[in-house]
Amino acid sequence: MKKALLLMVVAVMSSTMSFAQLPAGSYGQDFTITDQFGVTHNLYNYLDQGYTVYIDVSATWCGPCWNFHNTGALDDLYINHGPAGAPGVSAATTNEVMVIWIDGDGTTTDADMAGTGTNTQGNWLNPTGAAPIEFPMANPATAVANSINNDYNIAYFPTIYRICPNRIVTEVGQLDGAGLYATLQECPPPAFQTNDPSMLSYDGDMATCGNVDVAVTIQNNGTSPLTACTITVTGGTTPLVFNWTGNLATYAVETVNVGTAALTGPATLNVSITSADDNTSNNATSAAIAFAANGTTHLKLDILFDRYPEESSWSVTDDAGNVVASADYSVAPLPADNSTKIVDIFLPATGCYTFTATDAYGDGFYDMQWGAAANGHIIATTVNDAGATFSTLWNYDGTYNFDVAAAPSNVNTVVGIEEVNLSAGVSVYPNPANDFINVAYGLTNNSVVTVDVINVLGERVMTEYVGSQAAGNYTSRLDVSNLSAGVYMLNVTINGTVNTVRVSVK
Repeated sequence: MKKALLLMVVAVMSSTMSFAQLPAGSYGQDFTITDQFGVTHNLYNYLDQGYTVYIDVSATWCGPCWNFHNTGALDDLYINHGPAGAPGVSAATTNEVMVIWIDGDGTTTDADMAGTGTNTQGNWLNPTGAAPIEFPMANPATAVANSINNDYNIAYFPTIYRICPNRIVTEVGQLDGAGLYATLQECPPPAFQTNDPSMLSYDGDMATCGNVDVAVTIQNNGTSPLTACTITVTGGTTPLVFNWTGNLATYAVETVNVGTAALTGPATLNVSITSADDNTSNNATSAAIAFAANGTTHLKLDILFDRYPEESSWSVTDDAGNVVASADYSVAPLPADNSTKIVDIFLPATGCYTFTATDAYGDGFYDMQWGAAANGHIIATTVNDAGATFSTLWNYDGTYNFDVAAAPSNVNTVVGIEEVNLSAGVSVYPNPANDFINVAYGLTNNSVVTVDVINVLGERVMTEYVGSQAAGNYTSRLDVSNLSAGVYMLNVTINGTVNTVRVSVK
């Protein structure tokens, strides 16, 4: 089950949460818990000793959590690879990992943990009845549970994270013991070099009309404080070099704004630490930068959701980073599973805009991997005055995962800003308008006429139902004095045929 009892999870948490887990590569926050034996455990203490820590955040009432608990995967991982000399750990242990189980529901009682309470699936401390669990199992107070839930963006139970000695967190999922242990190989070795700056991630622009603001996160993976390093960016029109200075303790991180790189087309930016370094294996990252297609001021989204529309959101930003349109589908009313949505976005002016789609779970609309019959899709296009596709910004077919995807548009064509003949015998004036808009049209036969005004979010803000009219020439007068200043689309529907023009209200 992809999202076990998600709504129940959200209900028991006191603070506001989104549906997102921590993205892979996030920096783990420290915590201290007390286990079933009264022993205190501190995350950073284990990491500083070189252990990789696996945490399972669950709840006693959660059926999928109980099922995973009973597989013995965490037991196997702990017994064979846990800290040497720890209770229950094999004498032949590889001495590489620590396992910690945490109840994320602050209302859980000790009776629930022991299987005698009213909100439990069974005896979590001794699920088989043969031998009690010996790896740490914590039932923290509400404040501690909520702190861990917030720090680690726990959106569903169970969530199993691997935390490497360098504090980097990755969700590994419900693997068996051998599978969990295999993920250990993805962790870098504990810090042992004196001077070892590490390039963790690229955090800058992913789409552009020409210039890219480059930002990266660096980490000190060395045993001495990191006070300086040189960051070099290639792949743009000219190399970009930035000499960073600061003071990072071992494993500390900092996001660095490197500068602006110029592009003339799609490119891969390669970002590297090029100063003296005891370990060059962790010095580089790269980013594929999308380059803008020409577009119009009318952006259209064709969305087919998967079975988890509440994970989805999108925004459109201008070249100054201002959001000009957005939607968050985790906010009620939620779209129906597998439903469709057509969104018309009317940009206020020409310029460089970026459409950004986000999936909180990180799997995009690739729903077939979870057993669905089909995937979803997102198609972002700009359209011309006739409603035909002018350019395609992003054509996502749902066959791959994404957490954040960006598509730029170099908007250099204005659609319908001046008085326009919408179809034979149809026109709109004045445009721009102050208090009134006149819609003039001619009918060749008896017709039903409706006029709708749509805002930049695709919402209908006014409807004028003219009704059935005989053949002839007509003018319908719309009072727009109560509308906020901005750009709107006027849909004139004649016998089911929609004619659209972009109008401006001053």
